Amino acid sequence: MLIMIKTFNDDAIFFLGLSVGMGIFHCLLYLTVGADLLTQDSFANFFLLANVISAFATAFILRSYYDQHFKIAFVTGLIALFTTLLRVVVVYCILVPLTKAFQRYYPLILIFDLAATLLAASSLVLSRAGKNEWLKTNGVLSFLIACTTLALLIWSMQMHGGRTTPALERWQLCLSFVASLQPLLFIGYFRQLLVVQSKSSDSPQSSQQTTLLITARLLGVAMFLFLGVSLMGEGIRATRPQPEAITQAQFFKARTFKGQHNDTLSYRLLTPESYDPNQRYPLVVNLHGGAGYGTDNVRQLASWEIQQLTEPQNREKYPAFILAPQISHGTSWGGLPHLVTRDTIVFDLLRALKAEFSIDPNRLYVVGHSLGGYGTWHFIGTHPGMFAAAIPLSGAGDPALAKNMVDVSLWAFHGETDRNVPVDGSRNVINAIRQAGGHPRYTEFADVGHYLVPSLNATPGILDWLFAQKRTSQP
Repeated sequence: MLIMIKTFNDDAIFFLGLSVGMGIFHCLLYLTVGADLLTQDSFANFFLLANVISAFATAFILRSYYDQHFKIAFVTGLIALFTTLLRVVVVYCILVPLTKAFQRYYPLILIFDLAATLLAASSLVLSRAGKNEWLKTNGVLSFLIACTTLALLIWSMQMHGGRTTPALERWQLCLSFVASLQPLLFIGYFRQLLVVQSKSSDSPQSSQQTTLLITARLLGVAMFLFLGVSLMGEGIRATRPQPEAITQAQFFKARTFKGQHNDTLSYRLLTPESYDPNQRYPLVVNLHGGAGYGTDNVRQLASWEIQQLTEPQNREKYPAFILAPQISHGTSWGGLPHLVTRDTIVFDLLRALKAEFSIDPNRLYVVGHSLGGYGTWHFIGTHPGMFAAAIPLSGAGDPALAKNMVDVSLWAFHGETDRNVPVDGSRNVINAIRQAGGHPRYTEFADVGHYLVPSLNATPGILDWLFAQKRTSQP
């Protein structure tokens, strides 16, 4: 019997220890890479594996509750496991992403999961299981973590409309680190069971069960190493500017703008070759996508638009100012409800640049992909009469603002099979503009996803069209 107990407890301790290792690894990597970690290709699978390992360890815990006749802790723990698995499935579907529809359900599922966690934590303190100091301490810690998480959720909803902020991210990282250490208390519990030689109703494990558990151990470690190394490599690369961004930086001057509310905006500015202050030049605002997030004032330059505009023949053919601002994680250019919008300071910067340089106010253009595509739609929808033309790429617009976009020359692009930003985000606003009397151009690439570069390169005349646009009157 003691041999059987030892085998069971060793397996439980192994998976709990592996769960601790994966949790600490994730926190340290997030601390190094930042929110870019969540956008890496390997993250969704790493997230799923970490939670599968955690669920496996939880199964051992629940079996122990059952054997120790901790009925209340067993039932409430089972409920908490179910809600946690439901939350994990929803988060995984958002990360992949399978559909954006899952995002609307996440806050409600998170609340149910927190409620179930609070119930399970309370049972460890107040029920018969609370006589064990390891379980009681775990229950208190779990209760505090869940309460803090719920408080942060309420604070975020009330103060920031559900949007994330740097302060909120720091709190969440601290909670994640504490939660990753929580299984250590269960390890203490299982080690204590060995010391006191707790009685169990288990039957000895068969050789087949033992083989399966050994296989599960090896598979868990192997997948952790494989996905962990892949994610670490992707994360480290994500912290470095892409080579093309570094190449483009030589053409641009790095600058910082201070807004009227003492906030700052880093940006790069490219002036026309042989700039003549007695002539007026067009200005292109390039809004970067998610890959351009950061504070280095370089990463925003790695885009198809920037590469096209800085080609020597294009610089000669289309002398223009190119403005490439950069924003940090937790913010957006607009059009995304759960992120802080940084559009005001961009328009303050535009006014300052028009006062500093000879810029044609009737030839202001805005271009952007993905996050920048959202921003492009938002800019022309909220500031009618300012831009002569816009090229939103893989972005979603607000059909309610269609009447403000009727007089803007538009050429929108989207991939038919885009999973990051569903193609309806462009279709709906294009149809609304047409119904309002506008005549936008829209190109939808069949069997193309979020990445549009090859398709854009195969589309002739984009820059010719852009620089031919001009407003008939100054706003």
